[in-house]
Amino acid sequence: MTKAQKFQLLLVILLNYFTFAIVTNITGVLLPFWKQDFNISSDAVVTFLVSFFFIAYALTSLPQGVLLEKIGNKKTLLWGASLILVGAAIFSLMPIYSFGLASLFIMGVGVTAMQIVGNLLVKELDEDPNNYSRNLTMAQVAAGLGGAGGGVLIKYLVEGLNWEWVSAYYVFGGLALSLCILAIVTKIPELKTEDIEKKEAPNAQEYLKFATNPLMLIFALGIFTYVGIEVGVASFISRFLGEKYEITQVNAGLVVSLFWTLQAVGRFAGGLILNYIPAPKALIIYSVGCLSSIVAAVVAPSANASMIAFISAGFFTSIMFPCIFSLAVNSFDKKHEGTVAGVLCTAIVGGAVTAPVIGLISDISGSLGTGLIIAASVSFAYIAFVGVQAINNESSKKNDSIKTVNNKKQEVLI
Repeated sequence: MTKAQKFQLLLVILLNYFTFAIVTNITGVLLPFWKQDFNISSDAVVTFLVSFFFIAYALTSLPQGVLLEKIGNKKTLLWGASLILVGAAIFSLMPIYSFGLASLFIMGVGVTAMQIVGNLLVKELDEDPNNYSRNLTMAQVAAGLGGAGGGVLIKYLVEGLNWEWVSAYYVFGGLALSLCILAIVTKIPELKTEDIEKKEAPNAQEYLKFATNPLMLIFALGIFTYVGIEVGVASFISRFLGEKYEITQVNAGLVVSLFWTLQAVGRFAGGLILNYIPAPKALIIYSVGCLSSIVAAVVAPSANASMIAFISAGFFTSIMFPCIFSLAVNSFDKKHEGTVAGVLCTAIVGGAVTAPVIGLISDISGSLGTGLIIAASVSFAYIAFVGVQAINNESSKKNDSIKTVNNKKQEVLI
């Protein structure tokens, strides 16, 4: 690819990440609006709207991993963006709970396709596989900006233009349409003919094999846990601040935006930090930082202290997804990367589980803070464990490599 073609591909990747991130992460800003407008009293019930979005990952990630390998990168990207357009149209025209469930499910299917192909297209920007973690982290800066844009967008639409929250879905439709047009006119790399011939056709047995591989299970559960706690915390920041400190929905939504902004900053910084700290060690360090931030946010004596702590948690979540994802992809043969990506993206269904669990704990205990602390403690302990296991796996590979070299030397001597 020429430099101009790589630059245009980079624009597609960045718009792709920005679009699926703002569509995904705005739910944390909109939950208080949905709870009020749809007359829902239960925290657990209102989070089903978020759950339906992420259930789409569980049901369609593996089939769309097959789809990508059958129809290619460009068509998969267009398919995903088109579903965002359709889902946004449904919710914007019929803003009620039942249609919201259907709309968010459809958009979840689209985001799944966009994320699978996007994570793999990043590899086309640099031929050196050792730079994949760094490049994926840098590319997801756009995702952080997309997440940050939700609260700003709602504040502008609701307070600036005096429009309803539902108008945000017209914006999402416009972003999806723009992505389709840009993708059509861009040269998007596909697998070479010889690579396609080398690839084994993925089937249910192969996916089952990967899904039950012990190392794959560790990484997949890591993605499940990370996405779950990220979505859970972001979903309830606005509610927590509103209930404890009586901050307005719009202003609390801005804190959610700053959470995603610091995540974007963290991903940018992570692209540099990961040049010096190995991804597994970074997972451990950032897990401790994130848990400390969330505990501090819940027990903070003032609104300002709580907001700062929640925002700092966004920074510490920044490198977790790209590190876990890249560690998993690089742990298996290149010809199976689409299958591995499909398994990992299935695990994003964690976003459908943790938020309702936090809501359920909140309903039972009468304390949203209790739900946040319990979920964060379990989640970040496991993510740190993933880092430890990755270190052990790399150490085992080095030992095996040394043994192989020694055996060959002994054979030569003999």
